[in-house]
Parts: sequence; structure tokens; C-alpha cells
Amino acid sequence: MKRNNDEYVREWLMYAYDNLVSAKRLFSNENQEDYVPYHTISFMCQGSAEKYLKAYLIWKGWILEKIHDMEDILTYAIDFNSEFEKLRQECKLLNKYITEGRYPGDLPFESIGEKDAKEAIDAANKIAKFVKDRIKFEEKEATDFTD
Repeated sequence: MKRNNDEYVREWLMYAYDNLVSAKRLFSNENQEDYVPYHTISFMCQGSAEKYLKAYLIWKGWILEKIHDMEDILTYAIDFNSEFEKLRQECKLLNKYITEGRYPGDLPFESIGEKDAKEAIDAANKIAKFVKDRIKFEEKEATDFTD
């Protein structure tokens, strides 16, 4: 059975939501562990925001490209709606976590801290809300994929 575009967009939104909820739970340290993986939280926020933006683009008819650069993805969104320019700072902030939060590199492991992770969560939240306010499905879904 062929899936329709709304179903595909909802899948992207579910994955984006899952990434963001997971990042928030890690940040809140519900298990009261001594270690909070700020680098992983930041990476998950980048992934969430990327998926939210791609969900919007797919909803608009964009053919999925395997790109991760947030500013490149944002440029596509701006082509559909110039209001997306308002997300430039958030995309720029999250862009650094494409690799820094995922792979060893030039920066020390400890260089991503609590403040960075909180900023990443705030940026991903803003992108999530912005996207969700602009995607309108004909049929209302029970889950709104944002907090």
C-alpha cells in the first residue's frame, strides 16, 4: 500500500518529537545519576530540529535530500516561506552539534556543557513550535509532536 504525503510527514514529526523528548529527559536527569551526557543531548536536539524542518519541507512537496547542514535546510524552508528566516540563529547554534556532539574531534569531550545543552533544547523547541504552527493536516492527529 502506498503511503500518502501526510503519513510520511507524520513519521518525520514522530521521529523529531522522539529525539527532542529523549534529549529533555536526559537533561532533566530523572534517574539522578552523576553523569549527564550533554554532548548527546545537544546532538539529539540538532537531529530533532533537522527532522522538524525536513517534515515541513516534505509537507510542502520537497524531495528529501540527505543533508544535515541546518543552514542549508533552512534555506530550502525560506524558499517556501520567508518567515523561516527567524530561525537563523537557532539553526546556526544547532549546526555545530552535527559532528561535535556525535564524534570525537577538535574539541575536548567536555567542551559541551549544561549551558550548551540547555541552549540546544531551547533552539530545538523553538524550531519544533515554529514548524508545527505551519503544518496543517486535513485530518487532526491526536499527538501534536511538540511540548
